Amino acid sequence: MTPVPGDELGRVYKTLSKEDRDSILQELKGYLEAMRRLKSPWGENRICSLIGTAVRSVRIANHRAGPYESEPEFNEYLLSPAWAGGFQSEAEYTQAFARAKKMEEMSHRIVFTHGDLAHHNIMVKGGRITGFLDWEASGWYPDYWEFTTPLRFGSPDFWWYGFIMELGGASYLAELDCERALTSLTIDSYCW
Repeated sequence: MTPVPGDELGRVYKTLSKEDRDSILQELKGYLEAMRRLKSPWGENRICSLIGTAVRSVRIANHRAGPYESEPEFNEYLLSPAWAGGFQSEAEYTQAFARAKKMEEMSHRIVFTHGDLAHHNIMVKGGRITGFLDWEASGWYPDYWEFTTPLRFGSPDFWWYGFIMELGGASYLAELDCERALTSLTIDSYCW
């Protein structure tokens, strides 16, 4: 395996000039747009890994699931480990469940996704992206997945949160609300 030149974006971001930060943001937008234009060999609705098998993600119970032939089938699985035990009241649980279920009212394109877009998985040098790391979660997911994954636990005060919002995350605020509710319902099913 050949090492990717450069440094992790997260390690050097604060030392970069505004020009370099903007350049990296625009370059990353271009890469994501190109990835999202790829056609899936598994059909336009199938949620699956790059090779058509189960998807892998820290966001999914047991880190592996599927493949799924449709977004509604995927959404049903994501909500299946919902548990009321982590809530102070039945009313809080019911409210969170209703928020998470709103995802069922939305439909999304299924697009190729890195799946673990994190500042430590983007290598940069000289104001340019030199590569991406950790592709094991890549696959065909609903178009919001690339953006809501890094935003779910992020703090709006952290630079990465704003970076992802500028990158495209601001287009998925309704989905992010559903995802945060889903997290509160299913967090006990995650394997860390």
